[in-house]
Amino acid sequence: MHARTPRLALREFTTSDIPSIYALESLPEVVRYQTWPPRTLAEAWTVVHEIIANRERSPRQHVELAVELHDGTFLGRVGAWVDEGKASLWFAFMPDAWGRGYATEAMRAFIPLLGRVKLEIECDPRNTGSWKLAERLGFVKESLTENVKEVKGEWVGSLVYKMAAWSKIENDLGHGTGI
Repeated sequence: MHARTPRLALREFTTSDIPSIYALESLPEVVRYQTWPPRTLAEAWTVVHEIIANRERSPRQHVELAVELHDGTFLGRVGAWVDEGKASLWFAFMPDAWGRGYATEAMRAFIPLLGRVKLEIECDPRNTGSWKLAERLGFVKESLTENVKEVKGEWVGSLVYKMAAWSKIENDLGHGTGI
Protein backbone atom coordinates (compact mmCIF):
# COMPACT_ATOMS: atom_id res chain seq x y z
CA MET A 1 0.00 0.00 0.00
CA HIS A 2 1.34 3.41 -0.88
CA ALA A 3 0.35 6.90 -2.00
CA ARG A 4 2.07 9.96 -3.41
CA THR A 5 1.19 13.62 -3.15
CA PRO A 6 2.92 16.63 -4.69
CA ARG A 7 5.36 16.71 -1.74
CA LEU A 8 5.08 13.37 0.04
CA ALA A 9 5.40 9.63 -0.34
CA LEU A 10 3.46 7.30 1.95
CA ARG A 11 4.84 3.75 1.98
CA GLU A 12 4.95 0.54 3.94
CA PHE A 13 7.47 0.37 6.77
CA THR A 14 10.68 -1.64 6.46
CA THR A 15 13.27 -2.59 9.07
CA SER A 16 15.40 0.29 7.80
CA ASP A 17 12.82 2.62 9.43
CA ILE A 18 13.77 1.56 12.97
CA PRO A 19 16.17 4.52 13.45
CA SER A 20 13.51 6.92 12.11
CA ILE A 21 10.82 5.63 14.47
CA TYR A 22 13.31 5.88 17.31
CA ALA A 23 14.19 9.46 16.30
CA LEU A 24 10.48 10.33 16.19
CA GLU A 25 9.18 8.58 19.28
CA SER A 26 12.13 9.16 21.58
CA LEU A 27 11.20 12.85 21.63
CA PRO A 28 9.16 13.89 24.69
CA GLU A 29 7.28 16.54 22.68
CA VAL A 30 6.12 13.91 20.14
CA VAL A 31 4.81 11.43 22.74
CA ARG A 32 3.48 14.10 25.12
CA TYR A 33 -0.14 13.06 24.54
CA GLN A 34 0.49 9.33 24.03
CA THR A 35 0.03 6.63 26.66
CA TRP A 36 3.71 5.61 26.45
CA PRO A 37 6.87 7.45 27.48
CA PRO A 38 9.63 8.25 24.97
CA ARG A 39 10.65 5.00 23.30
CA THR A 40 14.02 3.29 23.47
CA LEU A 41 15.76 1.94 20.39
CA ALA A 42 14.70 -1.58 21.41
CA GLU A 43 11.06 -0.44 21.65
CA ALA A 44 11.32 1.21 18.22
CA TRP A 45 12.60 -2.14 16.86
CA THR A 46 9.54 -3.88 18.32
CA VAL A 47 7.13 -1.24 16.96
CA VAL A 48 8.47 -1.49 13.41
CA HIS A 49 8.47 -5.29 13.46
CA GLU A 50 4.85 -5.29 14.71
CA ILE A 51 3.84 -2.90 11.91
CA ILE A 52 5.50 -5.17 9.33
CA ALA A 53 3.93 -8.34 10.78
CA ASN A 54 0.46 -6.76 10.87
CA ARG A 55 0.40 -6.02 7.15
CA GLU A 56 0.45 -9.77 6.42
CA ARG A 57 -2.75 -10.40 8.39
CA SER A 58 -6.05 -10.78 6.59
CA PRO A 59 -8.18 -8.88 6.99
CA ARG A 60 -5.66 -6.18 7.67
CA GLN A 61 -6.72 -4.31 10.80
CA HIS A 62 -3.56 -2.35 11.66
CA VAL A 63 -2.62 -0.14 8.71
CA GLU A 64 0.39 2.11 9.17
CA LEU A 65 2.54 3.92 6.62
CA ALA A 66 5.77 5.88 6.80
CA VAL A 67 5.58 9.45 5.50
CA GLU A 68 8.57 10.99 3.79
CA LEU A 69 9.49 13.74 1.40
CA HIS A 70 10.21 12.69 -2.18
CA ASP A 71 13.93 12.88 -1.39
CA GLY A 72 13.47 10.16 1.27
CA THR A 73 13.55 12.41 4.35
CA PHE A 74 11.42 10.72 7.04
CA LEU A 75 8.71 13.01 8.42
CA GLY A 76 6.46 10.72 10.43
CA ARG A 77 3.74 8.12 10.25
CA VAL A 78 0.02 7.79 9.69
CA GLY A 79 -2.08 4.85 10.74
CA ALA A 80 -5.46 3.31 11.45
CA TRP A 81 -6.98 0.46 13.36
CA VAL A 82 -9.74 -0.92 11.13
CA ASP A 83 -12.43 -3.12 12.63
CA GLU A 84 -16.06 -3.82 11.72
CA GLY A 85 -16.32 -0.99 9.19
CA LYS A 86 -14.72 1.63 11.43
CA ALA A 87 -11.22 3.12 11.26
CA SER A 88 -9.61 4.89 14.21
CA LEU A 89 -6.92 7.17 12.79
CA TRP A 90 -3.63 8.46 14.17
CA PHE A 91 -0.53 10.32 13.06
CA ALA A 92 2.81 11.48 14.44
CA PHE A 93 5.35 13.79 12.79
CA MET A 94 8.81 15.09 13.54
CA PRO A 95 8.65 18.52 15.25
CA ASP A 96 10.45 20.25 12.38
CA ALA A 97 7.59 19.07 10.11
CA TRP A 98 4.89 20.64 12.30
CA GLY A 99 3.02 23.64 10.90
CA ARG A 100 3.90 22.94 7.25
CA GLY A 101 0.75 21.10 6.19
CA TYR A 102 2.47 17.72 5.88
CA ALA A 103 0.12 15.93 8.29
CA THR A 104 -2.97 17.25 6.51
CA GLU A 105 -1.54 16.29 3.12
CA ALA A 106 -0.53 12.84 4.35
CA MET A 107 -3.91 12.11 5.93
CA ARG A 108 -5.74 13.25 2.78
CA ALA A 109 -3.69 10.71 0.83
CA PHE A 110 -4.01 7.99 3.47
CA ILE A 111 -7.75 8.02 4.19
CA PRO A 112 -8.89 6.90 0.71
CA LEU A 113 -6.62 3.85 1.00
CA LEU A 114 -8.84 2.56 3.81
CA GLY A 115 -11.91 2.12 1.63
CA ARG A 116 -15.47 2.76 2.72
CA VAL A 117 -15.22 2.82 6.51
CA LYS A 118 -16.50 5.12 9.22
CA LEU A 119 -13.67 7.37 10.36
CA GLU A 120 -12.78 8.53 13.85
CA ILE A 121 -9.96 10.49 15.45
CA GLU A 122 -9.66 10.42 19.25
CA CYS A 123 -7.16 12.65 21.03
CA ASP A 124 -6.28 14.32 24.29
CA PRO A 125 -8.22 17.62 24.31
CA ARG A 126 -4.98 19.49 25.12
CA ASN A 127 -3.49 18.28 21.82
CA THR A 128 -4.63 21.22 19.73
CA GLY A 129 -2.57 20.12 16.72
CA SER A 130 -4.51 16.85 16.49
CA TRP A 131 -8.00 18.25 16.84
CA LYS A 132 -7.28 21.16 14.50
CA LEU A 133 -6.07 18.64 11.91
CA ALA A 134 -9.28 16.64 12.37
CA GLU A 135 -11.30 19.79 11.72
CA ARG A 136 -9.23 20.69 8.63
CA LEU A 137 -9.98 17.23 7.26
CA GLY A 138 -13.73 17.79 7.69
CA PHE A 139 -14.26 15.78 10.88
CA VAL A 140 -16.80 17.04 13.41
CA LYS A 141 -16.55 16.91 17.18
CA GLU A 142 -18.72 14.13 18.57
CA SER A 143 -17.80 14.13 22.24
CA LEU A 144 -15.58 15.59 24.90
CA THR A 145 -15.18 13.64 28.12
CA GLU A 146 -13.09 14.92 31.01
CA ASN A 147 -10.86 12.72 33.18
CA VAL A 148 -11.28 9.50 31.19
CA LYS A 149 -8.03 7.81 32.18
CA GLU A 150 -4.80 8.30 34.02
CA VAL A 151 -1.79 8.69 31.73
CA LYS A 152 1.73 9.40 32.93
CA GLY A 153 0.47 10.34 36.39
CA GLU A 154 -2.29 12.73 35.36
CA TRP A 155 -5.96 12.39 34.49
CA VAL A 156 -6.68 13.24 30.87
CA GLY A 157 -9.80 13.71 28.80
CA SER A 158 -10.89 12.29 25.48
CA LEU A 159 -11.96 14.33 22.47
CA VAL A 160 -13.60 12.31 19.67
CA TYR A 161 -14.06 13.50 16.10
CA LYS A 162 -15.97 11.62 13.41
CA MET A 163 -16.30 12.20 9.70
CA ALA A 164 -19.64 13.88 9.09
CA ALA A 165 -20.48 11.98 5.89
CA TRP A 166 -18.77 9.68 3.42
CA SER A 167 -19.69 12.09 0.61
CA LYS A 168 -17.37 14.66 2.24
CA ILE A 169 -14.46 12.24 1.88
CA GLU A 170 -15.32 11.38 -1.72
CA ASN A 171 -15.58 15.05 -2.66
CA ASP A 172 -12.46 16.19 -0.84
CA LEU A 173 -10.16 13.20 -0.99
CA GLY A 174 -11.20 10.91 -3.84
CA HIS A 175 -12.68 7.42 -3.86
CA GLY A 176 -11.27 4.78 -1.52
CA THR A 177 -9.36 1.83 -2.93
CA GLY A 178 -9.71 -0.56 0.00
CA ILE A 179 -7.15 -2.29 2.11
